[in-house]
Amino acid sequence: MNSVSLPTQFADRMQSLLKDSYPEFLASFEAPAVKAFHLNTSRTEPGDFLAWQNAHSTSFAAHPLEGTGIYLSETEGIGHHPLHHAGVVYSQDPSAQLVLDGVELTKDLRILDLCAAPGGKTSQLARAIDGGTGVVVANEPHPARSRILLGNMERMGYRNVCVISMDPSEISLLYPEFFDLILVDAPCSGEGMFRKYPESISEWSPENVAHCRERGRDILSSAVACLRPGGRLIYSTCTYAPEENEDQVHFLQEQFDFTILPAPASVQNYAFESDPGCYRCYPHLYPGEGQFMAYLQKPGVSESLHRSEKNSLTPCSAKELAAFEELFGIPAKKIPLYSRSGRIIAVPFTLPRIPVRNISCLGVTVMEWDEKRRRYVPHHQFFSAYGPLLPQKIDYDPEDPELLQYLGGAELPAPGHFTKGHAAVCCMGAAAGGVRIAGGRMKNLYPKGLREHN
Repeated sequence: MNSVSLPTQFADRMQSLLKDSYPEFLASFEAPAVKAFHLNTSRTEPGDFLAWQNAHSTSFAAHPLEGTGIYLSETEGIGHHPLHHAGVVYSQDPSAQLVLDGVELTKDLRILDLCAAPGGKTSQLARAIDGGTGVVVANEPHPARSRILLGNMERMGYRNVCVISMDPSEISLLYPEFFDLILVDAPCSGEGMFRKYPESISEWSPENVAHCRERGRDILSSAVACLRPGGRLIYSTCTYAPEENEDQVHFLQEQFDFTILPAPASVQNYAFESDPGCYRCYPHLYPGEGQFMAYLQKPGVSESLHRSEKNSLTPCSAKELAAFEELFGIPAKKIPLYSRSGRIIAVPFTLPRIPVRNISCLGVTVMEWDEKRRRYVPHHQFFSAYGPLLPQKIDYDPEDPELLQYLGGAELPAPGHFTKGHAAVCCMGAAAGGVRIAGGRMKNLYPKGLREHN
């Protein structure tokens, strides 16, 4: 007998949906949740990672899921591993990853992730366009969750992300018919997470399902208003309720004349098609938790992606550019630098309309003015995103004891060829953070709140 006690109405509905496979679904609750991660290919080459991982398979156990970019992991505490700190890997449920795995993305796209925290899917989107002229506007209305989102984007070193915290209806007024692609990973009743978070079972109710359905329709209506004619919308949830899944797709079709697009090959291969163009992951059929996904297109003619708008940002002064070059030893012309609210930021994308409030990240924060010391000080996000460009850098093996000491906040001896200034501390080619060189020592600049305390 299964030890999980499911609400009767939920169990009856799942039995009706799954029919003969319902006992297998119940049995899946006895198995542990599957761990997985995606590789940040904007920071390291897959071949380099696999070569290292094969050589360290006992300490970092993982294997690729065939036909996808998903790595299934048996590694405990991956969130404390140096590869996590360096933004090389992002721990994420395989079903959640499958939503965007194989989605065709070009580097010039304007993308909106409307319900973005904690940032796993945002990371997948940003990874695809990193290094191009596109942008991911990642929105999370809840302030605490928005801070988690920001931290993850900084850790992963993405350059083309703008993090905001706004109601979707506000965004639709600020960016009417602006985005080429919108992801709505909608807030939902969370039924697909019951195995991973069994404490959430007691919070389930038919009333909450109905509430999530109505809230989801409001969010989708705002998304439709933000999407350009011919643009794509990806809709996903981590629930099984048809009211929150297939019914919402029908809503987009009937109210806004959206059409269904073919799902990526990996989705078609691994997920169950519950309705034309609608796919579900079940834990007894796929190595992950519950997930729903559908791919749609807004009616209308697609506009050209070659746009001529200019950033509404202030270029840096000669004094600010000189301060940048003195801090980092990089020619300022190599990086698209702007001045904003006492900070110098790097913004490689065009965003003609910038929110006047509730914006926590615009591109990469490079350095900030320190009024007490009357000088600019480097920001951790710059080292994470642009560290490999610094003329002074040191690259450690992921399991090098000195790297572990650095992540714990230790001061380390500087290589003999280092001179006064700043340097990047890298792991497998990706920058984990920075140091200041003084007196033959590397003064640790890794943020105290991120440090590992063994």
